[in-house]
Amino acid sequence: MEELDRKDTDAVAAAWVVREDGGLLTDAERAERDRWVSASSRHFGAYARARAVLAWSDRMAVAAPPVRTPVRRRWSLVAAAMLVVTLAGVLMLTWPRGTLHQTARGEILRVVLEDGSTMTLDAGSQVRVHFGPDSRELRLLSGMALFDVAHDPQRPFTVEAAGTRVTAVGTRFTVGVEKGRGAGGGPVEVLVSEGVVDVAADGALPVPARLHAGMRAVARSTAGVEVEQVDEQELARRLLWRDGMLAFNGDTLSVAAARFRRYSDVAIIIDDPSVGSQRVVGLYPSNDPAGFARHVALSLGLELEQREGGVRLSAPGRVDGGGAAPRTQ
Repeated sequence: MEELDRKDTDAVAAAWVVREDGGLLTDAERAERDRWVSASSRHFGAYARARAVLAWSDRMAVAAPPVRTPVRRRWSLVAAAMLVVTLAGVLMLTWPRGTLHQTARGEILRVVLEDGSTMTLDAGSQVRVHFGPDSRELRLLSGMALFDVAHDPQRPFTVEAAGTRVTAVGTRFTVGVEKGRGAGGGPVEVLVSEGVVDVAADGALPVPARLHAGMRAVARSTAGVEVEQVDEQELARRLLWRDGMLAFNGDTLSVAAARFRRYSDVAIIIDDPSVGSQRVVGLYPSNDPAGFARHVALSLGLELEQREGGVRLSAPGRVDGGGAAPRTQ
């Protein structure tokens, strides 16, 4: 039954798209179309697919001569609508299970999903998306992503990352996982900006923790889910990566160096654990790790050495290769 409903929805969407493409909609019909599209996320998704498929078919037929016979106009519209529905079905069958979205180093990407939800990927992130008739399932393989979820009670929106499941109906939240750990370990950080989400970690007692707006959770498969309240200032600070900025508030130098590595080929090299454990506070451009390194070297009294592919921070007077590293301003 649900499959039939989906086919009917696709057919209606295709009919609207073909009629508007032919310039046949009156003002009243355009208003009716808008009401139908906005009635549910399923209508919106079907309409978006139909538009995309018709655009694709137009590109494929660009070399063919146009048919302009008025008597055959109505049958042409019917055939085009059938083509859109057929192509949509074929493409859905041939597309791989789940679409992979990924970002390179230094790249921030915003993706509009087929249900109207949006997903913003941090640099160096990977998310696989699969939407079905009854579910919206995403898997964060690495990095971090911000999700603005379209309301659809019939299809829960679930993000899986490193054995942790985050489920929402309509809300806004981020999920982050250590790079390369998405298939197994964690920890996974969840930050809720709006609405309510449930967070469950794999383990002996995978009982979901309920998070409201302004709450943060850290989930580990071995330790469950730890939840804390986050004030508005801290919430805004943690989302500054979308604007090309990194904010630190007592983070270690090692953590800061790893975060900068997402955005630049210039590495911050820290060999000494005592240096890496020092704390930093401040707001910095994410694409300027060298500038950050110069600033912390001055403020923390560290040595800064320019090296091929990066900059090295070390304790004052540390001997490396026969002498102390020169201090570079």
